[in-house]
Amino acid sequence: MENSQNKSPSEGTDFKELRLLEELEETPQITQRNMADRLGIALGVANLLTKNLIKKGYVRATKVGWRRWVYTLTPEGFTRKLQLTRQYVDRTIDHYRRIKLLLRAELDFAEIGTASRVGIVGKSELSEIVYLALGDLGVTKIGFFDDKFVGNKIFNLVIKKESDLNPSDFDIVISARLNDMNSLFVVRAAEYHSNLASSKTSHQINPEEGIDIKS
Repeated sequence: MENSQNKSPSEGTDFKELRLLEELEETPQITQRNMADRLGIALGVANLLTKNLIKKGYVRATKVGWRRWVYTLTPEGFTRKLQLTRQYVDRTIDHYRRIKLLLRAELDFAEIGTASRVGIVGKSELSEIVYLALGDLGVTKIGFFDDKFVGNKIFNLVIKKESDLNPSDFDIVISARLNDMNSLFVVRAAEYHSNLASSKTSHQINPEEGIDIKS
């Protein structure tokens, strides 16, 4: 059975349904292909999700031309969107709180304080939450690294190449490439590059059990 507690708030069918309702409300004449592109999903998935919303009575589709449709949220659809929005906010807050607690435990374990320098590897929703959590913990010297998004910005910080992550410039490195909390791990900066090859000396953060020290 899938453990939804460990997943990012932006994963799962409910979130896709929420995004679809938002897009249909904002752009009633949107095409299925544009919908798929905006949501980052396959065209067939977008079509299936839309049909499900219509079947459930959340959306009404009106044909206005050859292969052209106008989508309108029904009163039930607006109620559903509000419900999903509340759920998303609650999950996001819970996600953030758990990451903050786990990071605090890790920083305490490594005897790292507010003056510590932290490198975050990965551009994802999870890495953004990690950044905010570190800020709440008083850590301000932070850098982002991700080879796929070099030059992009997260909170006005320019993302650099991972090869630019110099161990002498940071105390610890937090890998947050994916939105799954189980993918989050912390390693001392001096050991980061060797850890990529050997998968050793890392501190895997487990949301259920806390920190599992790998040696």
